[in-house]
Amino acid sequence: METQNTLQGALELFRQGLHYQALDQMTQLLAVTPNAGKAWELKGLIEDSLSWHNTSIHSLETATTLIPLSASGQYVLAKNYLETGKTELAQEVFTILLQRDDIPDRLLPALSSYLGRHSEMTQLALQACRTAIRRDPDQADSWLGMAHFMNQLGYPQRQVASVLRKAVSLDPENRHYRLALSKVLERMGYHTEAYHVVKQISRSQLQEINCTSCLERLQGIFDDAHDETRSEICRKKLQQLQSPIDSDRGPVTRNRLPRPPRQMKR
Repeated sequence: METQNTLQGALELFRQGLHYQALDQMTQLLAVTPNAGKAWELKGLIEDSLSWHNTSIHSLETATTLIPLSASGQYVLAKNYLETGKTELAQEVFTILLQRDDIPDRLLPALSSYLGRHSEMTQLALQACRTAIRRDPDQADSWLGMAHFMNQLGYPQRQVASVLRKAVSLDPENRHYRLALSKVLERMGYHTEAYHVVKQISRSQLQEINCTSCLERLQGIFDDAHDETRSEICRKKLQQLQSPIDSDRGPVTRNRLPRPPRQMKR
């Protein structure tokens, strides 16, 4: 009971951001009860929050010899393996982690986002998105993440577009989903559909876009569709984003080569 009370007290300190006080309690507890697996796991989590990667690995590895790690503990162990260059170990632990049924829903977005920052982990990042979708198919962000990683892994563009259509259908007001879908549609040559997708972005949302390449691409879509109003909005926004030096050169001229005649696909 005393061990449990000490663990609970240290956990509360940890949650309050009092990492060193929590760590001190775990160190004292383990000096008396060295086989307390939960104490080793909490110690490893605290050390990770202090960016003590190797020390955290040691504590979590010790915990694994005494208890099954929680999903959070396994995530931190795998992450620290990756941070310290132990890529194969990291892949092994992440793979085991993604097979668990008890991964907290809140951990899956963090997991896919973290894995997505490492090219060798892209397949696992995609798996994390798929797991999130199986649990909650109405989360549009998970569909967007799935499309992003599918694209990185070289999936056919029609499959990527299908996933992005689902994201748009779940959150039709989100301009980011529409921009992503239109980009894929343009690559496929579906210019008419790309226009209908971005046409639904409100004028006020167009004015909120600060990505110059996105605006240039949108202006091209609107020009091709003879949508002068939206094209002008993009042009003016591009002008606003120019540096003082660039703005002295006059109106923005898009560096866009003429397109050859094409067959419009629907």
